[in-house]
This record gives sequence, structure tokens and C-alpha cells, in this order.
Amino acid sequence: MSLAIPFEQIRPDDARIVGGKALALTRLVAEGIPVPAGLCVSTLAYRRYLSETRLGLRLRRELRRKPFEDMRWEELWDTALRIRAMFLNTPLSSDLQAELVPMIDRQFAERPVVVRSSAPGEDTARTSFAGLHDSFVNVRGTASILDHIRLVWASLWSDRALLYRQE
Repeated sequence: MSLAIPFEQIRPDDARIVGGKALALTRLVAEGIPVPAGLCVSTLAYRRYLSETRLGLRLRRELRRKPFEDMRWEELWDTALRIRAMFLNTPLSSDLQAELVPMIDRQFAERPVVVRSSAPGEDTARTSFAGLHDSFVNVRGTASILDHIRLVWASLWSDRALLYRQE
């Protein structure tokens, strides 16, 4: 399985690793509707980032401080700040970068892009995370795109996203 998949190569079977937004865009592409070139960084890359940097262990430890359902808003906010700091201070491993850089370079070079979330489970029949996760526009250059991918991943753990999950 690929760490990043161009829109035109995403298949319905990939839904669990690309999310609903990316899948919807690929349907538009398949119908011949003009869609800007896109690349979906899969959940495999996210999981690998968490594993290789040991950030996944730190996240679990952070989220086990107190039962999630018992956290007050202030505790969620404090937890979210600590988690965001973890993402900001944990760069991608050199191996993960080495695999993603050629894909990003080939797809975008120095063109401006939008970096946004398409997480599986983000928009379902029971939930809609619309507007909860950060999006970044006019991002240029591979290094900046990689940094902004981490920022989007961090926003999955924002206080507003945690509060929404709790409610």
C-alpha cells in the first residue's frame, strides 16, 4: 500500500486509508469533472509517523491521564495543547520523508497547494467534523507541505476536535 496516492489512482477500496473527502474527489475525477491535481497522504503514512517517532506511545500516555469522557473542557484544552506541541516538535523520520518527498515533488513541484484533512471517520452518517480540522492554503515547496501535513495531523487532536468527539 502506498503512503501517498494521486487522486486518479484512488479506488473505492481505499476508503479506509484515504477518507471520504479524497474519495469524493476521485469520483469527480472519474466522472470527468475538472479537479485540481491532488495527492492523498494515506493513514499508513500517519500511522508510520506515529510509530517511527514513538509519538503514538506518547499520545496514548497523554490520553490515559484521565478517562476521556470524564475530562472537563479545560482538561481537554490542556491535553490538546500538549499534543499539538508533540506534533510541532516531532519531525517526520528521514525514512518517511525520503518516501514522501519524491511523490510530492513529482505532483506539485513549487505550485501552491491546499493541505487539508480527509480522515476516515471524519464525515459519516453520525459525525461531521466540517471545519474542525485545520486547512492551509497557498502552501509552496515540499518542505513546507510536509510541515503542514504534520499541522493537519495535529489538528485531529485540537481542543475543538476532542470536545466534539467527547460530545
